[in-house]
Amino acid sequence: MSGDRLGRRSHLRSIEVMNVTQTGHRPGNETDRPTAEIAQLFDVAGRQDEAIRRLDGCMTALHEVQQAKAALKRATACELRAALKLGRQGLGGEPA
Repeated sequence: MSGDRLGRRSHLRSIEVMNVTQTGHRPGNETDRPTAEIAQLFDVAGRQDEAIRRLDGCMTALHEVQQAKAALKRATACELRAALKLGRQGLGGEPA
């Protein structure tokens, strides 16, 4: 390629970038969005992995809660009273 063609090609790339990052609406094309809004959408979409990790942690905690509740349902009244008494003692409630 000649130097002249390379110069034009570089210039065209600059114009393409400017068109992609142009803000506001162009007449007749109501689907264009401001660059800041698009950037915000990229930011939100980029948090998908973080949201999945957090959701996974919440699901793990929910399963632990459900298992604890199921175990409490199987406990006898005597076991529940003893556990409640132990809990109160730990909080400085009833003496032993």
